[in-house]
Amino acid sequence: MDRKLTKSEALELLTPVVDNEVSAEERDAFLEFIAHDEDLKQEFESMKQIKALMADRCPCAKAPESLKDFLSDYCSSDTETPVYDIPNKKSLSQQEQPNNSVSSAEYSKWWYYAAAAIVVFTVSVWSFLNYGSSVVESPRYNIEEYAYQHFMKHDGKLVPPTISTASLGSAEIELAQNYDMSMTIPELDKAEFKGVVYEEFVPDFKAPMLEYYVPGEDQFIYIFAFNIDKIEQFGQLVRNQEAVKTCTKSRDFHVRNINGKHVVSWKWNNIWYAAISNHDGNTLASLVKPLAYEHSED
Repeated sequence: MDRKLTKSEALELLTPVVDNEVSAEERDAFLEFIAHDEDLKQEFESMKQIKALMADRCPCAKAPESLKDFLSDYCSSDTETPVYDIPNKKSLSQQEQPNNSVSSAEYSKWWYYAAAAIVVFTVSVWSFLNYGSSVVESPRYNIEEYAYQHFMKHDGKLVPPTISTASLGSAEIELAQNYDMSMTIPELDKAEFKGVVYEEFVPDFKAPMLEYYVPGEDQFIYIFAFNIDKIEQFGQLVRNQEAVKTCTKSRDFHVRNINGKHVVSWKWNNIWYAAISNHDGNTLASLVKPLAYEHSED
C-alpha cells in the first residue's frame, strides 16, 4: 500500500533510512518524497557518502610501540615512587602553617591529572595525524553511484551539451583534439545523439557524458565514458568489481541496480562506459548495438 509522507515524517526517516533501519515500505515512501525535494535529497546523499567514507577510512588501529612504552614507563614510575612519599625537609614548617602552603599529596594529585591530560592529548593528536588527514585527502567515488546521482540531479532530462552535434564522428574528433579523450561513441538503436556534456563527474575529475534521446518514448539516455588509465592515475574513482570481472570482451556488459535505476557498464579497448536511463538494464543494453544482448520476442 502506497504511503505519502509529510516533510516532518521524511525528516524523521532520514537517519534510519541511511542506517537501513526501516521497512521496505518506509524506504520506498522516503525515496518517493525526496524525488521531489531537492534539499532533503542532497542531505540524504551527503549522509550516505559520509557514512561510507567513515567506514572506509576510519579503521581501528593499534597504538605504536613507542606510545605503549611511554605509558608503561610512566605508570610503573608513578607506582614505585609516588611524589607524596618523598621526604620533605620543610615538613615541620608546613605543619606549622597548613593554610599557607600546598601539601605534597595535593601537589601529587594535581601533577598526576595534568600528566594524564597530556597523555590523552598526545594520543588524540597522534590518531588525528595518522587517520584524520587520510579521511580528508582520499575520498573514494563509485562510478555507478555517481552516474545515478547525475541522472537524478538532472531528472533524466536534456543537459545543455558542451559539444552540440548529431554526428558521432564529429564528436569523437572534438573529444580527441580538445579534451585528450580518444574513444568510440556508441551508436544506439532508435535513439538520436544530442551531443556531449564535458563537466566534473566527481570533484577534481572531469569526464564526458554522452546524451541520447529516444523520441518514440520521450526518454533520454546518459552514457558516461572514462579512460581507464586516467581512472587508475586519479586513484579515487572506483568501478564495481563484479562489472570489472564480467566485462572482459567487447560484447560483455554488467547491470547494477542503484535505488531502482539500472546502470549498464561495459569496456571497449581502454574506455569504460556507464549508461543510465529510465529503461530496464537489459533493455538499455539491447539498444547498444555491439553488446551481446538478444532482446527476446514472444
